[in-house]
Amino acid sequence: MPKPTIIILGGGISGLTLAYTLLPYMHLFNLHLIEKEETVGGWMGTDHSTGFFFEKGPRVFRKDRSHHLLSLIHRLGLSEEVINVSPQGRKRYVWDGGRLKKMPQLSWGLIKGIFRDLREPPSCSHDESVWDFACRRFNAEVASEIFDPVVTGIYGGDSKHLSFQSCFPLYAKLECKYGSLIKGMIKERNSFNSALFGLKRGTESLINQLKMKLTSYLHLQEEVLAITEIGDQFEIKTSQGVYFADHLFSALPPQVIGKLLIPELCQIALKGVVAVHLGYHQKVLHQEGFGYLTRMSSQEEAMGVIFDSNAFLEHNKTEEETRLTVKLKDETLSDEEAVASALRVIHKHLKIKATPDKVLITRAEGVFPQLHVGYSTWIQEVLHIMQQRSPYCTLSGNYLEGVSVNDCIAYSQKMALQYLQKKGIVCSTP
Repeated sequence: MPKPTIIILGGGISGLTLAYTLLPYMHLFNLHLIEKEETVGGWMGTDHSTGFFFEKGPRVFRKDRSHHLLSLIHRLGLSEEVINVSPQGRKRYVWDGGRLKKMPQLSWGLIKGIFRDLREPPSCSHDESVWDFACRRFNAEVASEIFDPVVTGIYGGDSKHLSFQSCFPLYAKLECKYGSLIKGMIKERNSFNSALFGLKRGTESLINQLKMKLTSYLHLQEEVLAITEIGDQFEIKTSQGVYFADHLFSALPPQVIGKLLIPELCQIALKGVVAVHLGYHQKVLHQEGFGYLTRMSSQEEAMGVIFDSNAFLEHNKTEEETRLTVKLKDETLSDEEAVASALRVIHKHLKIKATPDKVLITRAEGVFPQLHVGYSTWIQEVLHIMQQRSPYCTLSGNYLEGVSVNDCIAYSQKMALQYLQKKGIVCSTP
């Protein structure tokens, strides 16, 4: 009897984690991972082409929110790669009122907001925007100075439209459990370890190790052109050939799999980002800290700026160099316009006039799903409909149960293990 064939679409961290979780059971299956680009990793990766060390996407992670990521790093034999953020890279700022303010900024508004949160009764019966949650539990000042820039940094979106329940499910649970966000954070303070870490050789070390483990199953530079359900199988046409799958895992962006198979997913709004990486062979940055954020509702050109040379000293080639990453709001800018915009931002905000020695531009299209109010209920309805319509297809990705790298890893592991369990295969939790 021939072995069942599993096909995974998409070679970002979600697709790679699916394949790696299934890897110990490959004597029972045929596996193919199909990726459109010439390499895997999606927007995760490290660039050395300029002579500077630049991360193209995520680069720093919280230890209290990265249990699955750290476990994967350990199983791949990369534990010695883990490095902590440098002391001078720990402060964070927000650009507000024409200057950089340390986050959180102790103010009368914050103090009043904390006291209000301690008294305000919980409201767990309905979803609301991040902005409305912050105003209800704290006040508009806290919503503007803390919650709004954080939403900009994580989701590239507007706190007045994005769902608090979907974007910050842990904090929503704390409010319902303890009646107050502050009380919940105090009660469960042992669960909050805000220590930050990265990888010595960058996120490329993680991606490369996964790629090495999965080399024989990868099909690169193959774009999926069509998917057809034929009975209990799928026919997948790519730019290189035709495959048949007994089970299909999609780790493609929702708009892509939406056009191919699940039209409801095309309703998910996505935002991208243009990152301009600036390298200087001299010290031009006079601020300490990890970087700063702006409010999405402001007229500023950038979502924020990361002070890369402060974050991890191990990534600096010399003691004098400066590395900055400017994340721009307008993803339609040409390369020339993006560089000009980035230089205006650092001149205005950081008083840096020097011409960078090297410039690198990276573009990440559609990496921020916009989880609007009511999203969690809506996506569960879509998944239920899809399960009835296409029971041999499983979705994974950052639009399902969290946008972080750790969330994507955790969800992909869960989906792979559920599949194995349905097949009656006894497996251990990663």
